[in-house]
Amino acid sequence: MSQTVHITAVVTVSAEHAVAAERAFAACVVASRKEEACLQYVVSRDVEKAGRFVANEIWTSEAGFQAHLASPHFKVLGDVLAKCGAQAEVMKIRPLDEAADAV
Repeated sequence: MSQTVHITAVVTVSAEHAVAAERAFAACVVASRKEEACLQYVVSRDVEKAGRFVANEIWTSEAGFQAHLASPHFKVLGDVLAKCGAQAEVMKIRPLDEAADAV
């Protein structure tokens, strides 16, 4: 049995690029949620700092997560974020609560 993969990413763009980044994230969310391996894909906007976003994802397996990274919609997101000069911190995390890992 493979373990789920939990990802948290904090992505920051300048305030002037916030709208473009948000649109790109919104399109990626719709397509990502259709992926077979996707259990959760939520991107949130920081209400106190324009241009900062947090993504929380859960994938059924490492293979599913890797397939997501190779998907056309994720590549489009990456291209838009690169044009926006995004800074990103991506973390593979493991919930302390074992029940949360059994999504």
